[in-house]
Amino acid sequence: MLVFAQEKQTYTVKGKVVDESGEPLPASILVHELGKGTAASLDGTFSIKGLNPGSYHLHITHIGYKSLTKTINLESEDLELNFTMVETAITLQSLTIEANPFKNGPIEQSQTIEVVDRDFIEKNNSGTFSNALEKLPGISTINTGVGISKPVIRGMSFNRIMVNDRGIKQEGQQWGADHGLEIDPFDVDRVEIVKGPASLIYGSDGMSGVINISPAPLPEEGTIQGHLINSYRTNNNMRSHSAMVEGNENDFVFKARVTLQDFQDYRVPADRFVYAGFELPVYDNRLKNTAGKERHFSFMAGLRKDWGKSTLTISQFNQTAGIFTGAVGIPNSYNLRHNGSYSNIEYPRQDNMHLKVISNTNIQLNKNWLEIDLGYQRNNRLEESLPHIHGVGPTPEGNLALALFLDTYTANVRFNYHINQDHQSIIGFQSSWMENHFGGFEFLLPDFQSLSSGLFYFHEYRWKENFIVNAGLRLDGAMHDIQAHYQPVYDNSLNPTGETTQRNPDINRNFLNLSGSTGLSWIIDEKNNFKLNLGSSYRIPTPIELATNGVHHGNFRHEVGDANLNSERSFQADLNYTYSKENFLVGFSPFISYFDGYIYLAPTGRFSTLPAAGTLWEYRQNNAFFSGAELKLQWVLFKSFKATMAAEYVYNYNLDSGLPLPLTPPASLISGLEWTVPAGFSRFFKNGYIYLEYRQVATQERVDRNERITDGYGLLEAGLGWEIPVGKQDWKLQISGQNLLDTFYYNHLSRYRLLNLPEQGKNININLKIPFSIK
Repeated sequence: MLVFAQEKQTYTVKGKVVDESGEPLPASILVHELGKGTAASLDGTFSIKGLNPGSYHLHITHIGYKSLTKTINLESEDLELNFTMVETAITLQSLTIEANPFKNGPIEQSQTIEVVDRDFIEKNNSGTFSNALEKLPGISTINTGVGISKPVIRGMSFNRIMVNDRGIKQEGQQWGADHGLEIDPFDVDRVEIVKGPASLIYGSDGMSGVINISPAPLPEEGTIQGHLINSYRTNNNMRSHSAMVEGNENDFVFKARVTLQDFQDYRVPADRFVYAGFELPVYDNRLKNTAGKERHFSFMAGLRKDWGKSTLTISQFNQTAGIFTGAVGIPNSYNLRHNGSYSNIEYPRQDNMHLKVISNTNIQLNKNWLEIDLGYQRNNRLEESLPHIHGVGPTPEGNLALALFLDTYTANVRFNYHINQDHQSIIGFQSSWMENHFGGFEFLLPDFQSLSSGLFYFHEYRWKENFIVNAGLRLDGAMHDIQAHYQPVYDNSLNPTGETTQRNPDINRNFLNLSGSTGLSWIIDEKNNFKLNLGSSYRIPTPIELATNGVHHGNFRHEVGDANLNSERSFQADLNYTYSKENFLVGFSPFISYFDGYIYLAPTGRFSTLPAAGTLWEYRQNNAFFSGAELKLQWVLFKSFKATMAAEYVYNYNLDSGLPLPLTPPASLISGLEWTVPAGFSRFFKNGYIYLEYRQVATQERVDRNERITDGYGLLEAGLGWEIPVGKQDWKLQISGQNLLDTFYYNHLSRYRLLNLPEQGKNININLKIPFSIK
């Protein structure tokens, strides 16, 4: 097949890029499917040679101008194109959206999507990938200390959010609030957040949204380059170092990265806290045993040819992180006392490893494209603690309280069928096999095997040039085979009695579900765009929801599953309206959802009979209602001075109990001012900026039964950055400060909120990026 493709006549796409006044622009032109492109010369002309007959998507970008996307068809001759780019001061318009399955750009997509790039992530570096996304409306995080965080979209998280890394769904025991997202924050170049029902294309876990982590465009032919990033955070003395090198030799491409992070116990603006009516100390304003270290690497190699491209990526995430000493067992003054080092990682702690092997291949078949993504993942999660705290004596497992070993095999195949200029279709198949084993002297999740597969059809129709509609159907099936577990019983002297108690029965469940969605994008004029997306999707209950019966120490509670849970069904509507012009942009995104059989973890108000277990929480299933909205605004008040605002609100309601659902993020508003240093201001202060930001978070009074109310708070942040010419390269220096007023506050979604522990105090972050070029 590939030989046949290479024997075909190839063609050239050439043309010119100018601004509205006709002046040439040295813009970048990228052929998305091939990951190849070129930069226009100073006179605006460009040429891309060696293209087979077929359909392609071109992306034209240039700093300070609204990005363009053009669908082209090469059939029997070379193609000459002329592009006119419109100047804009709005940064959101300079990013091309790819989350549309047809890669058609921002105006055709019918869903609400946020896009961020490498610059945004570096500017908002918070130590974890999830925390860097909190600046976006509708995105929040569930945190356990500093190094452990997971994303929340529109008030939903866990198995209702799908995280795709290079087209493969990340599987890492994401059902746990204390289970962070095992993603190297320095190894992310581009992120697309799809809000609302996205289950049709991506699978049932995309019920509330999808986070797509996309690789950067492949390096240009004949180049070898890279960068070094070093950063330091003052609050917990976090030291981060990341080195990357990439290159392209005769269409053989490669990229490698190594990241090291070390951090100490973090500081809080308090010297004591109250737990169960007792006042306990926080020595030296540091939370004991919240230090950690991380070691990550990734390597990609592949080919880029005229028939398409194929890459293989191997990555491994390694993290050892302490859990606050009072999180397991009853905290007291003795076990909170400082032991002489803020860097020690003592018990209890997490030791996590996530290995991924991902193959991505795009093959051109005439005007159509075949995409194949294959993946293998190994997730090892070890939770270590002292046995006597858990009410057991010396065990063969030593200090290994809980071990979870998850193997996942994934295969995704999509055929993008270009019917004509007005009609496009995708037929896709997805399948995954998961096998979980556990160890340690504690029990939480049993051994299980799970098989899931889905088949979908998606169609897009351009009814008019400014009116695009889409619709699709998806059929999914899944099987859970969960093994029973019998736990040893210990006497009052912590010795095994030889007896066992059943913690969960054998569970064999099969599920079959049909889902569908439809949407439209109406480009009213060049300034107004209206989008509507409707969907009915489902989510099958996970093994943890069906079979858990143990102490989840990271959440400070005893969690119990229900083997009789059924699939939850959602009916969702998502609207997006955007008004934009050269110096002003406003976007409004309301949403509404009804869930039939919504599965959630709820506090019972009863105490567990297990040692050091705290309260008892149960997985329940009730009908629920969600609604809310996001508002974003960018306004360039005058040249180089910009005001921004991002607001979000989530309202939910348990239709059976008449109460709100637990762990609902409070309403928040981020307001910011940013001054961009004018070009030519100083040759030692290139591309400089200074910003000031204030986040106001409302009191969360809408809580579930036995859930605490959390007071509102305000946080001040500021930063600056600029590029310094050093030789032939520009070094980038960024300095930012979070919680500059050292505010004492509780994060409603933090797992340490249950212990009345405040969040981090003042934090200064210094980041230096040093690019280099070998060839």
